[in-house]
Amino acid sequence: MSASLEQAADAFYAAANRLLAGDAEAFSSIWSKADDISHLGPTGERRTGREAVMEGFARESRMGFAGTLKGEERQYVELADMGFVVCIERTSGMTVAGEPIQTDIRATMILRREDGRWRVVHHHTDRL
Repeated sequence: MSASLEQAADAFYAAANRLLAGDAEAFSSIWSKADDISHLGPTGERRTGREAVMEGFARESRMGFAGTLKGEERQYVELADMGFVVCIERTSGMTVAGEPIQTDIRATMILRREDGRWRVVHHHTDRL
């Protein structure tokens, strides 16, 4: 259970690294089950709704990036039932063409407390 925003962010990045290794299932448990979730990732594709977001992550997990993702320089803002994390995401891995890649991106993650647990409702990234 993610009792704090910091624990929820740690769970997000652990799940993201599993996704990069080919396993998208971990993301399913940390994102909200509601249909109002959204993701705007580094590819620029905007996904809205649980089905579209999870399908996008499943597709990405099959791309073979075999990399890592870290959330650094994190700032947390917590309210009663909503919170957000702003950070720099440092990623490394392989492109689809098999070339090494290393990128730093800005990220914002919005979370909502559901059943006593922080769950992701939105994640947005853009390049520095």
